[in-house]
Amino acid sequence: MARAAVLPPSRLSPTLPLLPLLLLLLQETGAQDVRVRVLPEVRGRLGGTVELPCHLLPPTTERVSQVTWQRLDGTVVAAFHPSFGVDFPNSQFNKDRLSFVRAKQEANADLRDATLAFRGLRVEDEGNYTCEFATFPNGTRRGVTWLRVIAQPENHAEAQEVTIGPQSVAVARCISTGGRPPARITWISSLGGEARDIQEPGLQAGTVTVISRYSMVPVGRADGVKVTCRVEHESLEEPELLPVILSVRYPPEVSISGYDDNWYLGRSEATLTCEVRSNPEPTGYDWSTTSGVFPASAVAQGSQLLVHSVDRMVNTTFICTATNAVGTGRAEQVILVRDTPQASRDVGPLVWGAVGGTLLVLLLAGGFLALILLRGRRRRKSPGGGGSDGDRGSYDPKTQSHLARQEQGPREASLEASSLPSSPPQWLAQASSSADNSGRSRGFRRPTRKKNWKDLPPISHPPQRPSWRNQKCPHNSSLWDPRNTAQ
Repeated sequence: MARAAVLPPSRLSPTLPLLPLLLLLLQETGAQDVRVRVLPEVRGRLGGTVELPCHLLPPTTERVSQVTWQRLDGTVVAAFHPSFGVDFPNSQFNKDRLSFVRAKQEANADLRDATLAFRGLRVEDEGNYTCEFATFPNGTRRGVTWLRVIAQPENHAEAQEVTIGPQSVAVARCISTGGRPPARITWISSLGGEARDIQEPGLQAGTVTVISRYSMVPVGRADGVKVTCRVEHESLEEPELLPVILSVRYPPEVSISGYDDNWYLGRSEATLTCEVRSNPEPTGYDWSTTSGVFPASAVAQGSQLLVHSVDRMVNTTFICTATNAVGTGRAEQVILVRDTPQASRDVGPLVWGAVGGTLLVLLLAGGFLALILLRGRRRRKSPGGGGSDGDRGSYDPKTQSHLARQEQGPREASLEASSLPSSPPQWLAQASSSADNSGRSRGFRRPTRKKNWKDLPPISHPPQRPSWRNQKCPHNSSLWDPRNTAQ
């Protein structure tokens, strides 16, 4: 608004005469009146019944003198006057097909509800309809409604039988007949094909038939696969899904089963089976060998080969050939005849044996470790058996004698106790005398005490075993025995 104020009058004056023309154009083309309530669009099914609502909103002091319905081209469809009643001037819209729902021919009839009903809806009924109220003293009030005529299509899908080949062909077809507007068709498939749609006029005027073909290169693995046709239309509450099972004709695909690699001489009732996958079903089976010699003990029974007794002649390669309307297929099976039955390959006992052996090894290892720990604990608790490195060299005849008695038994212990010397060995006495003289020569006074060989410090060279018989003399490599020192 501010920008318009600063424009010069010469710039604004050319637009002023256009305003009345614009208002007149809007009035003549049926512009919506805010006081007339209508639906912007109404959908009706072909052949069905539909109502076009139209209401003049209160409050108003205006008096409605006439109600008129007309098409956009000016054709009057229906009119109602309180005094003259209902009039349908067009033969296409006669009283058999059209009627006012609530307007009545009475002196004090309320014409504020001008709802119009259609019966037997046709395609040519589709279009814009204007509802007009002739009022006094304010003139005409109007509202416009778009009437759409729709037709629900009939849908079905089917497979098209094809033969395997290198070219892309239609393998399924989906048809939506008599839809208005045309239906939308898509395909749900994992085969990677493509769809092509065409449209044709429907059986009723104004309807359309849509034909969608699903095409792909036909292969044997596509036979029996399900694809789905999906049809969408505004007359349907949800899309319609139509499954189709494809049918592709292809020659037999053959394999042979029944050989377990344990055919031995003398085995009876051994069987081979010719497994075939094809479309259509095979019409014949033929059994032969690569050598051309057929064993006498083998009998062909359709898709099965029965060997009554396995012999050397069965040690060959069997061929199964299957035939259908499209072609043939074959498979081979090599048979190895053994002299004796093959040992069972049951791995169950091996597994359980391995598990048991492992558990046994673990138990033995645990027992051995417990024994070592127990013996070490007993040694630490025994006299002279533990302690630090400094104590490990101490030696006491009484202790060693006690240990010897424990190991050797009561009899040997009593004998050794009676043979102990009453005086210390000579070399111990000399070592003690030399130590005393050394102390006197250096001026140290050694405290006098009663000399007893039992009070001497322990020898720093302990025996390896707690027994007198196993001790070695420091000056002699022979065993030292206290009974010899007494001499």
